[in-house]
This record gives sequence, structure tokens and C-alpha cells, in this order.
Amino acid sequence: MIYTVSANPALDLTLTVPAIEFEVVLRANAVRREWAGKGFNVARFLKALGVDNIAMAFAAGYTGHALDDGLRAGGIETDFIYVDGETRTNVVIQEPDSKRHIKVNQPGALVTPAGKAALLVRAQARVQPGDIWVLTGSLAPGLPSDFYADLAAVLHAGNAQVILDTSGPALQQGCAARPRLVKPNAVEAEEFTGHAVTSPAEAVIATQAFLAAGAQMVILSLGKDGAVVDDGRQQFHVRPPHVKVKTAVGAGDALVTGALWALRQQLPTADIGRWGVTVGTVTAIHDDLSPTAWPELQAIYQQVQVTELQPRP
Repeated sequence: MIYTVSANPALDLTLTVPAIEFEVVLRANAVRREWAGKGFNVARFLKALGVDNIAMAFAAGYTGHALDDGLRAGGIETDFIYVDGETRTNVVIQEPDSKRHIKVNQPGALVTPAGKAALLVRAQARVQPGDIWVLTGSLAPGLPSDFYADLAAVLHAGNAQVILDTSGPALQQGCAARPRLVKPNAVEAEEFTGHAVTSPAEAVIATQAFLAAGAQMVILSLGKDGAVVDDGRQQFHVRPPHVKVKTAVGAGDALVTGALWALRQQLPTADIGRWGVTVGTVTAIHDDLSPTAWPELQAIYQQVQVTELQPRP
């Protein structure tokens, strides 16, 4: 089974207004609600690829139940740990064609030590050998920075594989738990290493820092330049074709999904990166991933270029 864990999920509310003005009443002419958080994105994209999965999360209040209902309506099984308070709602006010926008993120519901312990116990009860668990996103208020590392230890004891996609101290400590795969972006890699990552050559240097910290494989996403994938023996630069991008929001989560799909098929490292970039590219083209996308995925896969950078002895 594949599990996604969202430590700080959200409902994303996007309001489109004719123009952003201040000190007046703005009237929205379009409203969009999404079950948000990196883990939920991966869960939805996996379902679109035909892969069943279970979404785990901390949730609270009316919004938490709405997220639960929404995911289940989409055919995704859920297993939430409910805490006091209210799951956050992130609000975007944007002009047509996303010319300008204002975004406000709430902090999320507080997770107490008892809440953390409850999720660890739930994970220990569920984990089976061969599972893949995706630990993604920011941490809710109250969760210590070693939360993902502690969860990874429980999962490794059950002989499961761990994919980690987070940032800051949670990424630092999570790498020490030896995840099967980590997926930083250039900003997170710069924060992790203290050095700018603006090119594939600099990305290669950064991936080695993640491997030294404990990760077994790294896919460092570079936006329109694709990604560098490194398993400690081989390094590849994986480049997408030139396409018209509707939005890059969620493309990183789609990259994780594609890499996970390939990892589940036990494909080689180059193909793990290639499928990751493929799914990320198709999602960026459409701002979503449809269950009918397989023909387009296969076509984009054929156009993705893979270059080995530095063969390892």
C-alpha cells in the first residue's frame, strides 16, 4: 500500500476578482476550493494514475471533516487523526489570468504531543513490509522538527520505504533517518547546503550533500530545467520538452508522484527521474492530472531528455 502523510493540511480558497483594490468591498466572480497540502496533491495524482492509496493527516473541526469528505468523494481512503481547533484555510485573492494576487496562509491547528503519539501508533499498526509512505509538507504548530524522522523510524522498523518532501529543520533531521528518496527544490537545497543552486552543475553538488546526510536517492527539481537525480552511483539531468505551462503550482508534488510510480515499478534511477519530470510536466500544462492523461504522459515521456552527468565508480 501507498500512504501519504500530511502534517499540516489546508483548504485552499481562491477568489477571482476583477481587480485588487484596497478599502473597498471586492466581489468575486469565480470561486475555487481545493483539498490542499502536498500529501493530498500526491494522493489525488496517484489516484489519477490508477494507484490506490490512503491519505493520513492531522485534521480539526469543520474544515477537517470537509477535507475528509472531499477526498473520500474522489475515491481516496482516509485515516485522519483529529485534534482540537480548526484545520487551516489558505485564501488567495487574484485578478483574472493571475496577473496579481494576495495569498494569506493560516498557521494550522495545534498538534499536541498526544496527537503526535496517536499518529505514530496508527502508523505502527498499519505499516507492512513493502509499503511506500510519502511524508510531505510543512509541520503543524506544536510538532517538533524531528516528527518526520521519528515517523520514518517507525516505518523502517516495519520494512517500509519512505519518501520525504519537506524543508528546513524537518528536512535536515528527516534525511538522517535515511529515506529512500528526498525531493528538494532549488530554494530548499540552497537552504540545506548554504550555496546557491541555479544550474544543473550546482544541483549536482547539492545532491551529494543530501546523500551525505543520509538520503538514499535525491531528485532535486529545477523548474523549467527539469531535475537532477542522484542515487549515489549515477547522476542524471532530466529535462522536459518546451511546453506552455498553465501553472507550476503542484508540479513538484506531481514530480514526486511520477517518481513514486516508477519506484513502485522497480525501474532504474534514470527512469525514476524521467517519470517524475513527465508527470510534473503534464500537470503543469493543465493545472491538474486527469485519469485520461496516460496517452499524453507517454508522449511527453518520449520527449524528456536524460543525460548522465558523472558516472560513479
